[in-house]
Order: sequence, then structure tokens, then C-alpha cells
Amino acid sequence: METNSPTLPEEDYQRALDFLATNKPEACLEVQLPIDKYEELVCHAQSLYGEKKYPYVDYWPDKSMVIIYTAPSPLLGIFSAGLQFELCSVAKDELIRRNMPELARKLKPFGASSHRPMFGGYSSRISKVPDGGLIYTLNNEDLLTVVIETGLSEKYEKLQNDARLWLDGAHCQMAIVVCFQEQPKFKYPKKPARYASLENYDGFANAIKNTSTQNPFGPYTYNGHTWFGKLHEVFAVAFKRDENGSTTQSEPYWLVRDGTFLVQDDKLDIGVTFGDIVPRNEAGSANIRTMSLKFDTEDINELLVSGARRTASCRFRAK
Repeated sequence: METNSPTLPEEDYQRALDFLATNKPEACLEVQLPIDKYEELVCHAQSLYGEKKYPYVDYWPDKSMVIIYTAPSPLLGIFSAGLQFELCSVAKDELIRRNMPELARKLKPFGASSHRPMFGGYSSRISKVPDGGLIYTLNNEDLLTVVIETGLSEKYEKLQNDARLWLDGAHCQMAIVVCFQEQPKFKYPKKPARYASLENYDGFANAIKNTSTQNPFGPYTYNGHTWFGKLHEVFAVAFKRDENGSTTQSEPYWLVRDGTFLVQDDKLDIGVTFGDIVPRNEAGSANIRTMSLKFDTEDINELLVSGARRTASCRFRAK
């Protein structure tokens, strides 16, 4: 990751422009710039890449910091999309089972697959879109009730800040932050063509398959290069906003630690209830609001394993 250095604002702005033009995957740039420069960079990114989410230009108001993210590892995208699907499916199935199909029809996913940010929130000059989430339609209005944000463990402070901004600015009811750490950190080989030729791919695919059977969280190594280090840790933290507007934060729910999947039960409970996904003023929801929504542990484990494999494969194919 590229970080701040004692440079002039004009130099930092040029670094941001160059970073957008290069668009190297799995990279991040942080530079301190005023909000008007953030707006210019957002427009510049759109002129280069249209409505694609990445490169994504974000702003941290408390630190007057522009943060630019290029496309993250597939692991993060696979997990956030999978968790969003699981959450929506579990909630709909349970509502239907309880003879509440009208409530189930009001739920739909929302997240990074959407083209345009929906939230100005804490500042009308800053827009955001979560990695995943749920929308509930009430009185012909789409209400964002749950968001999912994923990122690297080293970015946990920023993810915490994002969660609180979603709760306070968009008035959503819950934010789920999931952090990942890969060890060692990945580095592209200096001469990628030597590794990622079509002739080598069958051998690479067999190596990945064999590793996945024995060590599903990696490391995934082929031809002397590590394409995905061990998935060292994964944890989730739930942030909630109560009816008085106060924010609470759970202790971390550890999914992976030291490369080992820790969840032993058949169902994973990270503190989600119907009260988090259904607005408080939804008629008929009073009797279900405290009910927990739990995820299938095998499905969550498979999201992590398939994400690690897919990340290794994408890195190997990258030019």
C-alpha cells in the first residue's frame, strides 16, 4: 500500500492521478487532500473507467484524506457477495416459513454490484456504496437496513469509521465488518510471463487442486512463487444502531485464526436478528425482531476456501 509522505499537495494530487491511470490491482493509495480535490479525482476516475466501481475514490473527512482502492482480491468480493446472498436467503426462507411472505418480498440485496452510490450521508459531497447489504421496501421507499464492508485487517480503523458513518449518516440499523489477513502478503513476480503462460496453466490448476485438498486456506504455491499466502485470520464485527441513535459494537467473531477455521457449530451466529433487517415501524414485525438469523457454517467455510483459490488463479492469470 502506498501511504502519505511529506510532499506538497500538488505532488500528492499528481500521485493520485498517476495511481488512477496505472490501476494496478490490489493496491491502495492514501494522500491528504481537500475535499474539492477528492471531487475532481472522482470525476477523473469516471472519465477513465465509467461507472465501474474500481478504482474507487473514497474520502475520510476526519483526516482530510483521499483513499483510492483498485480492484481488491477476489476473496473479498466472493465473501461479501456470498454473505449478502446467505443473509437475504436465510431471512426470506424464515419469513416464508412463518407465513410472512409479504415481508419476504420486501427484502432485496444491495451492494457493490450496483452501478451508482446511493448515499451522500455524512456529507452531500461524498457518496458511498457498500460491499454488500440489504434493502427493505417500506411505503414505496427503499431503506438500507444492513451493510457489509470487507477489507484487510490493517484497514480495520477505516472500516470501523465506515461502519459508523453508515449507521449515523444513512441511518441503517446494522453494519457487518469482515477483516482478512493473508500471510505473507502477496507480491507479483518480476517476470510474470515466465509463470502465467497458457502452457503452464494446467500444471498450476493441478497444484491448486492438490493444495486445496490438503491445506484449503493455503499457501498456494506453483513454480517457485506463492500466488496466495495462508489465510491467516478472518474476523467479523457487528455494529448496531438502536432506536435512540446510539451505536454499539460487538466483540470480534473469529472465523479463522492462525490459518484454522474455528467455527465448530453447524450454524454461525454473528449477532444478526430480524430487528436488524426489518425497519422498526414495519407492522407485524414485533414478534420476530429478537429472533437470530444464523448462517450455514459449511457455506461460510466454502466461501473462504473458494475465495482463496480464486484469488490465486486470478493472480496467476494477471498480465
